[in-house]
Amino acid sequence: MKSNLINILVCPSCKTGKYQQTSEEQLTCQNCGQVIFIKAGIPCFTAIPEDIRPTEKRTRGASVDTPWRQANTKFLKEQSAALPSDAVILDIGAGPGEFAAIFSGRQYFSIDIYPYAEVDLVCDITQVLPFAPASVDVVVLTNVLEHLPEAANFLKVVSGLLHPGGKVLVSVPFMLKIHQAPYDFARYTHYLLERMGRDAGLSLDLLDGYYDPTFLAGESMRYIRFWTLPKLSRVMRLFVRTIMFGMDALIGLLGVLIGRGFTRSVTQENNPAPVGYHVIYRKI
Repeated sequence: MKSNLINILVCPSCKTGKYQQTSEEQLTCQNCGQVIFIKAGIPCFTAIPEDIRPTEKRTRGASVDTPWRQANTKFLKEQSAALPSDAVILDIGAGPGEFAAIFSGRQYFSIDIYPYAEVDLVCDITQVLPFAPASVDVVVLTNVLEHLPEAANFLKVVSGLLHPGGKVLVSVPFMLKIHQAPYDFARYTHYLLERMGRDAGLSLDLLDGYYDPTFLAGESMRYIRFWTLPKLSRVMRLFVRTIMFGMDALIGLLGVLIGRGFTRSVTQENNPAPVGYHVIYRKI
């Protein structure tokens, strides 16, 4: 357990108590006595859902990442470089730490519902978020909002954790398939993203879309390959594969001719089908 993590924790039962590590295996609230068990160095504030399928950690890099993931990485690197060196950063829904290296050397804490080896704290954020008010400078929500059944209310909770002037860094998909089922609940337009931030008492510093028509075309081809082809007869599969081979080549050529994906403010781009959005909210 990171030694400075305990400084920003607060007991979710009594709402005011700070924790003391009373043994290698537990934290105890100094006010109400609530005990939180530590497993493999990770405080666990909620039980691990039995139906969850943990995400496999993958090696990150341009050669293996999707264009959307590459855009996420670029966005986070740019924002991390602009942060003060002593900023307290809370990465919510961090999974197996695929973006953690971007914040290396900082006061960085990661949270997930599943006890990945890279996670600093386990909790179901729809039930509890055990941090003191105004204790965090930056909250990172990378491909998380779509997995929350009440994202608008969650942003209000996140707003309460931030120092005045603190930021929420968001990446959220729009034109992407259902993923991490059964915990994929919504897709948000930039109109709703702006409204949710405003309702949570957050100003909007940035709202960019990531646009990549050839990536979306390629995704559609992959959907056919993995979900449609297996249902066809052997002869029909051979026929469809031949057509798809030509279409894949044409999509690749289109990418050369019209260019790859790009990020642009939603006020400067009228393409109605972004792959996803990057948002920066600021605590007023």
